Amino acid sequence: MRYSKYISVIAAIGDFLILNLLFNFAYCYLNKFGPACQQTNAIIFYIYINFAWIITVSVFQPYKLDRVLGKKYILFTYLKSVIFLLPLFLLFFQVFPFNYYSREQIKYLFPVFLAVLLLWRFSLYFVLAIYRKAGYNYRNVVIIGNNETANDLRDYFLQSPISGYKFKGFITYEKSNKKEVVGTYSDLEQFVVENSIDELYLISDNIHESIYKVINSIVSKHAVKIRVVPAISNFTFMNVKLVNYDSIPVLRVQRGPLSYWYNRFLKRFFDTIFSLVIVIGVLSWFVPLVGLINLFSGNRGPIFFLQYRTGLDNRPFKMVKFRTMKKNDEANTKQASKDDNRITGFGKLLRKTSLDELPQFINVLMGKMSIVGPRPHMLNHTKEYKEMVKMFMIRHAIKPGITGYAQVRGRRGEIKRTSDIKNRIKDDLFYIENWSFSLDLKIIYITIRNILKGDKAAY
Repeated sequence: MRYSKYISVIAAIGDFLILNLLFNFAYCYLNKFGPACQQTNAIIFYIYINFAWIITVSVFQPYKLDRVLGKKYILFTYLKSVIFLLPLFLLFFQVFPFNYYSREQIKYLFPVFLAVLLLWRFSLYFVLAIYRKAGYNYRNVVIIGNNETANDLRDYFLQSPISGYKFKGFITYEKSNKKEVVGTYSDLEQFVVENSIDELYLISDNIHESIYKVINSIVSKHAVKIRVVPAISNFTFMNVKLVNYDSIPVLRVQRGPLSYWYNRFLKRFFDTIFSLVIVIGVLSWFVPLVGLINLFSGNRGPIFFLQYRTGLDNRPFKMVKFRTMKKNDEANTKQASKDDNRITGFGKLLRKTSLDELPQFINVLMGKMSIVGPRPHMLNHTKEYKEMVKMFMIRHAIKPGITGYAQVRGRRGEIKRTSDIKNRIKDDLFYIENWSFSLDLKIIYITIRNILKGDKAAY
């Protein structure tokens, strides 16, 4: 339980072993441990490359110990570290003449170094994950407060065993019969001692001011860490950064990544190029084909179905799809459902393969939609859901998409329960807050993969 401090040490030792094996030992091995690897400049280099790596890890902190840092942090931290090391490595040879690896070998040296480092660190990561899932290297935690935010935090602790937290219960100001409430403020110190509590989480908008006196008393006697959960749920779609104004801590609410023009430009540029390829390369011949199939199957009527949907900044726009249903009076009010008798035979095929969505690339080209984003709802559903789900309207801070983060996580199709729309909104808000170009590419890839193998949620 108390061995977390050694994880960073083990990681660092492994990194330095890999560094010296590839940069120093391997060089001597290739030179058969002869004079080439024993000259003065070579010995200076052996020392220098270790010193350069110490500088690198001091800058990027790959050994930072934090239970919430995951695989993405490891990947990008080591990528930046190896890139940073490269000019330091080359600098040595500008000062000291030294016949090191050949240019051809150096081309492979750094990619191999990065690959072996990542293999080592991810191996350590997964071993630690297994160790924590088995119930070791954990932290006992208590949440002070009991509201929606507190419940979400509890769910994180319970559903993320890899983080190594053991949730012990809620502490509230007044007595409560609620499940998992283990006591009041007056019981806190005794509970901390009896349950070997490591960390206290204070839900700032659900505590009484008297808790601070209790906390001060506890931390003066026991080695307990305090974590404050700020009341920023209304800004969940934004990035929040803690900064210090002299000695005053301030939470600075940052706008989402797509509020910056260069990110919007990149996304729009990709949308334009991609949609042009689809419109010219696919729709130019697929639209006439759909028209002919409809004609010969007796499904007469327009090829396209136009419907107002809610777009960017809550502005309605006409979304275009291939028509897959017979004409009906419920088209603008009723969602499609499984075995819906309004769907035509050919329309069923189009919906099952998601080909009915192809004309939306026209919307993308016109700037009304993006390839990736929250799926747009019918106008009456927007009115309904915004009353049902907190922060529903935040999803309209960016353009709606043909596909989205919620869809690739299997949350698509008919809304049957309130939890269905709530989970979709959670995913939409996550996407808005964490947008990146690489995330868009990943969502597009998963969408194409799901279409090719068949998506059970598509009907």
